[in-house]
Amino acid sequence: MTHRQEASPHGQVTSPLGQVTAMALDPAYARAAARSAARSADRPAAWGPASHRSVRRRLLLPLVLLLVGLLTAVSLQAAAQSAPARERLRDRLGAAYEIRSEQRDDLAGGVREQRSVTADMLTRRRLADEAWATATEQIGTLAAPAGLAPARGPGVRVTLVDPPTGPASDAGNPRPLAQGPNSRLADHDLADMVNLLWSTGAEAVAVNGVRLTALSAVRAAGDAILVGLIPVEAPYVIEAIGAPGTIVGRVASASVTVRLRTRVGAPPDAVTVARLDEVTVPAAPGPDLRYARGSGS
Repeated sequence: MTHRQEASPHGQVTSPLGQVTAMALDPAYARAAARSAARSADRPAAWGPASHRSVRRRLLLPLVLLLVGLLTAVSLQAAAQSAPARERLRDRLGAAYEIRSEQRDDLAGGVREQRSVTADMLTRRRLADEAWATATEQIGTLAAPAGLAPARGPGVRVTLVDPPTGPASDAGNPRPLAQGPNSRLADHDLADMVNLLWSTGAEAVAVNGVRLTALSAVRAAGDAILVGLIPVEAPYVIEAIGAPGTIVGRVASASVTVRLRTRVGAPPDAVTVARLDEVTVPAAPGPDLRYARGSGS
C-alpha cells in the first residue's frame, strides 16, 4: 500500500502519522495559550517573581519571628520573676483565710448563744404575760368584793334614824354605860348593824355611800361617826348586796335590831329594812398603802 506524502508549510514533507502528531493539540487551546503568554509579557515588573513586594515579605518574616521570640522570652522571664511573689501572696491569702474562718466560727458560736438567750427571754416573757393575764383576771374578779370596783346586784337597804334631838349616848366610848332619854346612835350601834349584814352573807356594804372594805372601820371622832376616814350623819342608810330574802329575815329578828328599836327615845322608824331588786354600791376610796424600804446599809 502506497502512502501519499504532503509538504509541510516550511517545505518539509510529512507523513500522515507526523501530521496527526503535529495536529494533536486543538487549535483553540493553542490560541488561548498564545494569549496568556502575551498578557504575561505585558504585566508590570512588580508582579514578577523578583518584585519588590516579594523582597519586603522575605525581609519582614525574620523581623516578625524575632519580635515573637523576644516577647516570649520577656514573658517567660517575667513569669519566673513573679513566681516567688505569687507564692508569698498565696501564703498571705491562706493565712488571712484561716483567720477569717476562725472569726466566722466565733461569730457563729456567738450567734447561737444569743439565739439561745433570746429564746429563753421570749419564754420568760411569755410566762410573765400569762401570769400577768391571770393576775389581771383575778384582780377583775376580786375587785368588786374587795371594794376596788363598784358592785351591783340584788340586796337590801337598812335605814337607822336618830331621835329628833338629844346628845350622843356615849360618844367616843366602845359601849354605852347607860342611855339617857332621846339619845342618839353611837358608832358601835352602826358597827353592830354592819357586822350583822356581813354575817348574813352580804357581799358589799356601804354607809351613806361610803364603801366598807377590810381596811376601813366604823369609829367615833368626838361627836362624829367616821366610816373609814369620812364622817357620816344620821339618818344612816346602809346598803348591802346579797340574797334579799335571807338578809331581810335575819336583820328583822336580830338582837341588834330589837335593841335599836327599843332603846330609850327611839323613833317609830328607828330601823327599817327594805328589799331591793338591784343595789349599786360604789367603789371604796383608794387605800393609802405604805411599804417598808431598805436603808441601803
